[in-house]
Amino acid sequence: MQTVRVIVNEEIVALELPAPADDVLPSVAWGRYDVLFTPAFWAARVWLLQQDARFSRFRLGASLREEVAACVLGGFGIPAEVGVAAFCRLRDWGLLSSGAHENEIQQALLEPLEVGDRLIRYRFAKQRAERLAAILMQIDDVEFDDDRTLRAELLRLPGVGPKTASWIVRNHLGSDGVAILDIHIVRACVAANVFPREVNLSRDYFRLEEQFLRFAAAIEARPSVLDSVMWHHMRHIGHPESFSH
Repeated sequence: MQTVRVIVNEEIVALELPAPADDVLPSVAWGRYDVLFTPAFWAARVWLLQQDARFSRFRLGASLREEVAACVLGGFGIPAEVGVAAFCRLRDWGLLSSGAHENEIQQALLEPLEVGDRLIRYRFAKQRAERLAAILMQIDDVEFDDDRTLRAELLRLPGVGPKTASWIVRNHLGSDGVAILDIHIVRACVAANVFPREVNLSRDYFRLEEQFLRFAAAIEARPSVLDSVMWHHMRHIGHPESFSH
């Protein structure tokens, strides 16, 4: 066994984890909790941070329409802060209705966005404006009974792939039945030996998602929280190979 101890409200609390050589999944060892990117490391981080609102409150929008817009605008190639700023502009300018015109959305995205203390231009303004305008015309027709049904419906929308659809579902429903497999999550899972070193997300997304969900269950973590904690750490710590020797 290995024990993680921290001080909370002037009291010592502890988490007991299996020994580093024990398997968390077949042929995947727990590793030490004090070594970056091991399964034990992620189990300890989730345990420490699961009550932190940053890792348990996911909604960006007040409705499904707004959540779809936020996630589409924050998709591939767009830093999180820039995507949120773009979403807030379109929402505040009243451009998230089904009648919003593509040109209006594009012009709003072309104007520099205030992100922190900087003015930043939004990449892919024309592409995302075209995609979002089409989605806004169709989103009110989406019907669903559960998280997987909602994702299947979202995948029918123009330009929405598995990662974006899963992100919308996780945020809107607080779902633990899907995983948002972006580059940060993939790198974390490869470093933990949960994913193979050669990964093809476009081909294997749903197979890798099931492995991620199995891993979350094995370390007794909510998949949504594990996903969020991994994303935060990998984004700020860097590429795992930077720490190899």
